[in-house]
Amino acid sequence: MGLFKSILDKVQGKKEELEQKAAKKAAEKAAEIALEKGSQAAKAAWKGAGRKLEEALFGDVEEEKEEKEEAEEEEKPDPFAKLKAQEAAKKEREREEKQRAKERAAAEVKREKEVDAELAALKKKMGK
Repeated sequence: MGLFKSILDKVQGKKEELEQKAAKKAAEKAAEIALEKGSQAAKAAWKGAGRKLEEALFGDVEEEKEEKEEAEEEEKPDPFAKLKAQEAAKKEREREEKQRAKERAAAEVKREKEVDAELAALKKKMGK
């Protein structure tokens, strides 16, 4: 029973470690997205301030209005970005779960071989 418990403890420890890594990756991705959105907002603020200054100095220019409309269209956030991030995280979790399942299966096979070897050794010892 001690063997089973130690194997179970190792598997659970590995599972927790992988979950922590996945959570860390998700947090890093969220930070990257937030940083990107912040930089886009800062760029927009600079452009807006520049336009106001230019407008104050040179008056209203029609070309600028067209550029502003084009820039606004380009700066619109992807409405599916959150869903895409969730889907990527889900795929990562599934991949990690498959890897853990493979590891568990390999550990089970190894454990069974060890138990069979111990049983054979005991039978051999009892046979003498």
